Amino acid sequence: MIARFEVAGASMEPTLRAGQRLLILRSRRAPHVGEVWVLREPVRGLLAVKRVQARVGDAFEVRGDNVSASTDSAAFGPVERARFVGRVLCRYRPWGRVR
Repeated sequence: MIARFEVAGASMEPTLRAGQRLLILRSRRAPHVGEVWVLREPVRGLLAVKRVQARVGDAFEVRGDNVSASTDSAAFGPVERARFVGRVLCRYRPWGRVR
């Protein structure tokens, strides 16, 4: 199933910027290292977009591309597979930056 997600904050800059809109593919498969996923943060429970950095046993290390502005596995530790919502397919807004 395809879903939409709007980027908030600067944690994925320069790859993704606040206000950009993404299409995500809701998926049950395990994330692969290097992919960008929307996930539910373990501590606050908020939806966030992060890059999968590594797999550690049954959990995943995730990072924002802008390390100085990101709350990620460095702060909350590995993320269980069940917290991943969907893999980012493309950016569709703003139109000039579709990828």
